[in-house]
Amino acid sequence: MRLAGTARRRVAVVGAGAVGSMAAWQLAERGLEVHAFDRWGVPHHRGASGGQTRRFAVISMGDPDLPPLVLRAERLWRRLEEATGRRLLEQTGGLILGPAESASVGRAVASCESWGLAHRILDAPDLRQRFPQHAVDDADIAVQDPATGFLRPELAILAAIEQAATLGATVHHDTEILDLDVRPETVGLTYRSSADRPHSETFDAVVLAPGAWAATLLPDGLREAIGVTGLTARRLAQTWFAPDDLSLYGAERFPVFERVAMPDGASIYGFPSQDGATVKIGVKSRPHPEVADPARPDPHLTADHMAEIRDVVGRWLPGLNPRPVQTTVHVESYTGDGRPVVGLLPGAAHVAVAVGFSGGGFKYAPAVGDALGDLLVNGVTEAGIRRFAPGRSARV
Repeated sequence: MRLAGTARRRVAVVGAGAVGSMAAWQLAERGLEVHAFDRWGVPHHRGASGGQTRRFAVISMGDPDLPPLVLRAERLWRRLEEATGRRLLEQTGGLILGPAESASVGRAVASCESWGLAHRILDAPDLRQRFPQHAVDDADIAVQDPATGFLRPELAILAAIEQAATLGATVHHDTEILDLDVRPETVGLTYRSSADRPHSETFDAVVLAPGAWAATLLPDGLREAIGVTGLTARRLAQTWFAPDDLSLYGAERFPVFERVAMPDGASIYGFPSQDGATVKIGVKSRPHPEVADPARPDPHLTADHMAEIRDVVGRWLPGLNPRPVQTTVHVESYTGDGRPVVGLLPGAAHVAVAVGFSGGGFKYAPAVGDALGDLLVNGVTEAGIRRFAPGRSARV
């Protein structure tokens, strides 16, 4: 197998998180010599992909062209499960709740109708009867669908890296990239593991998927070429709560949900209990704060932030004790327009970029890895990622 138009075969993958691990798997499957590098090892808790669960949903309220990419990813998730024997995707069904007249709910319905996605509309009495865990206003409806569910992020990344290694990839755990030199036809990397002196190697191509470290790892000139000079690292908080009656919060009675267009400006999402004791709820009540050093995010939430979380959970999920029993923080790269940057670097067909997923990319990470494999091997891909291209006109 050859990279597009050349005999290049050695590919470095910088960052082996959600997207990098999938790219390593797909490139190794195509027969390339793959070297995957991660500063913290695989898996680890420091990036954007920790915390037991990530929401999987084909319905899109933000990007009307996203469902085909997620459906492509769904097939790859199942293929990765078959190859590794790990259960990664649970499709419990899902709910999108909110006022019937809200734009977000309207976009959810339009997404289903545009792409022929199975769904039904539940009114307020239906919701109160079937899902008493939620506080429901008279104007609320819900879009219910069978395809929504959750992914196990830590296991998913591990599965992809395991499969890449099975196919011949070399995984460099606990290895920091010290220098990245993009040359006209090759890429030079200088790196160091925790116990070694710095090493320098030349690769024929590279996938850049460093997550929140993109803003600090990528040289200024490369960030400008990508078109993401304003790329930022932001901190996300995840919280777990104790239910009054745990029997109401298993997957069969409490599907994955997202509540939108709330009167206080917040939104919430949640998952059925995974540990048989608590329920994970995400509360979006304020912008995610920027992080200067993604290796050292502040692990503490302010008293005001905690009060907002208690107020939102107490109002909309009355069966949960509103004081979280566990809180974790993670870091992710964000763009100004909320869309990732995915594709080949303009004028450098040996450099693939995948950054800025803005907290929403895990569900379609295998499709991105597959697209990057296509691009580096064939120069083209059938995946619908053109609107994510590096150097696109939208400044971020």
